[in-house]
Amino acid sequence: MIQRFSAGGPFFPFALLTKGGPMKNLFLLAAFALFMGHATYAQVTAGLNTAPWPSKSRSFPPYPRKSQLRRSLPSLDQQALRQATASSDITWVECPPEAQGLGAMCGTLPVPLDRRHPEGNKINIYFELYLHTNPGPAESAFLGNDGGPGDATTGLRAGALFIFGQILDVHDILLIDDRGRGLSAIINCEELQHGTAPFAQAEKDCASQLGNTASMYATGDIAMDTDAVRAALGYDKVDYWGGSYGGEDVTAYATRFGQNLRSIVLDSPGGTPLLRAFARDRDSARATPRVVRLDCLRSPTCAADHPAPDDELKELIHAIRTEPLHGHAYDADGNLVNVRLDESALLNIAPNVTGNYVNVGELHAAGNALSHGDPAPLLRLGAEIVPLVSDNGDLTGYSQGAHYATYCVDGYQPWDWSVPIPERKEEFAEAVEHLPVDYFAPFSKAAATSLEVSTQKQCLWWEKPTPSSPVTPPHPVYPNVPTLVMAGDLDGVTPAEGVRKVAALFPGSTFVLVPEAGHETIAWSQCAANLQSQFIETLEVGDISCAQTPETVWPALGRFPLLAADARVADVDSDGNNEIGISERKVVTVAVATALDALKRDSIGDGTGAGLRAGTFESSFDDNGNQTTTLANCAFAKDVTVNGTVVWGADLSFAADLTVSGAGTAGGTLHVEGTWQAPGPVGNFKISGTL
Repeated sequence: MIQRFSAGGPFFPFALLTKGGPMKNLFLLAAFALFMGHATYAQVTAGLNTAPWPSKSRSFPPYPRKSQLRRSLPSLDQQALRQATASSDITWVECPPEAQGLGAMCGTLPVPLDRRHPEGNKINIYFELYLHTNPGPAESAFLGNDGGPGDATTGLRAGALFIFGQILDVHDILLIDDRGRGLSAIINCEELQHGTAPFAQAEKDCASQLGNTASMYATGDIAMDTDAVRAALGYDKVDYWGGSYGGEDVTAYATRFGQNLRSIVLDSPGGTPLLRAFARDRDSARATPRVVRLDCLRSPTCAADHPAPDDELKELIHAIRTEPLHGHAYDADGNLVNVRLDESALLNIAPNVTGNYVNVGELHAAGNALSHGDPAPLLRLGAEIVPLVSDNGDLTGYSQGAHYATYCVDGYQPWDWSVPIPERKEEFAEAVEHLPVDYFAPFSKAAATSLEVSTQKQCLWWEKPTPSSPVTPPHPVYPNVPTLVMAGDLDGVTPAEGVRKVAALFPGSTFVLVPEAGHETIAWSQCAANLQSQFIETLEVGDISCAQTPETVWPALGRFPLLAADARVADVDSDGNNEIGISERKVVTVAVATALDALKRDSIGDGTGAGLRAGTFESSFDDNGNQTTTLANCAFAKDVTVNGTVVWGADLSFAADLTVSGAGTAGGTLHVEGTWQAPGPVGNFKISGTL
């Protein structure tokens, strides 16, 4: 009888081969196969976004159950008291259904659109308030801002209550939609939002649509809106959490209203150092080798095949720069895409991770396959890049117009806004020309300043008709309040080097680097989430030993076997009875890799997709979050076809029943057990069957 193996960690494919039953050629082994780990708080990204601050799948576990969410359950008396003590300028409104279910109180506050003319036109700033549960007044209000820019803060309500719900004992949680986003006078530029026009035309039309107000969505304005809501609700102190571009929001607030802050938490933040021309693009390009290297060398599956990842990355960049890759491949949704993968597209991969480092973890193996005449894996990575001009979906969750309305006027652009666009292009080109040749190394200046990559170039067609409210006022003073700053060492969006510069601006800051965490550490590490919640409650960083080692090793792929003979051999457990030879043990590796490849594509697609070389898969979920993926004639290597089902449980258990056939195998059946994408030490799959 097969005993379930549970190592408590992501199953790593060094093999075990143990006793099976009486069937001929029965074996039980852990295949040396492709796999991918996953932390409890892992981020599942729907695709790449080439905007300056990638719009992410939200920073909380992909399947938070309602029982896991902390609710604010204020009594009618508490609600009445809060309304009675708030300013009469607030209009209390009916909450959206999800917010109602979580116990929110919702309202709007009118603020001047143009703060230079406070008696002029007003816009309504929408907020949601989740009251604390203990008796007595709240110790503070917790403000959260995930930035974007362009994201609706209130759209993250479930994540905020999931991660920070423990502070609801004595702290209220206040979520405010920044101007131009969510339910706060949202900017709706249809061409930009839905990708229905070329980028330059769409951005130009959006700026024209806003007219003289195109400068009025700056982060400085947002800070003043935020404090107006705070004051209207009557809070003396706030704790401000800022993730990603939300770091700019916190910076703007802190340097204007520092006296109102109880504490600050910054997670992978932007800040004034990253607003300088080309700074963010430079940091991302330079961080790419480290991100790809760490992802590979920490994963034995990759490290075994790629002992010198930096050199291999340079070779791949040179090869693609010399001869861009052209062809067709299926994206993660199973759509056949015409692909042109050039150096700019390659540069987009590390900052814009798909799933749990699906694309980054496959980069070395795909490059190696290309060098041996097999372009299919790299073409697929190219097909999975979401282009700059694409459909950004529901406007109330993310506004692409608001994104550029804020980002373009916040940053220091290398041109004079008052000159026509052709002259701006000349000034941009001149600024690029004066950059050192290795400014974006190991990538070229041409790649890093292309439209698909450059956060500066993407603003050329915006307008700044009036001076905008800067992120910080002149001669800013950063408040000396308890401040926790965290960064992930796999973050290519706001790399740790830049985050350290932001942390240095806050005199009361403590910096914590989280290994194996990507952009916004709470999205990747329960340790990070716990440290941040505890800091808000105690104002002390406390024990950071949990951040000294990776919570989960994100496994990277070592190779894409064109044929089963090219795969690694599944090792044998010394306690087991194995009757199959090396060639069939390689087939086992390929079969498990085929199943895991489908799950990886499912994590970045819509659940229906294509195998690498053939076949299709389809996934479904039950009410408890258990996923079943069915494989139909899928091929990870050309000569092995896999059919069957994979069940990935909400508890991260993994079970697969697979049938293998094809020219590379005598055929047979496999049963695979273990866990997948679970935190903890690296473990093994157990596989039994006949071949």
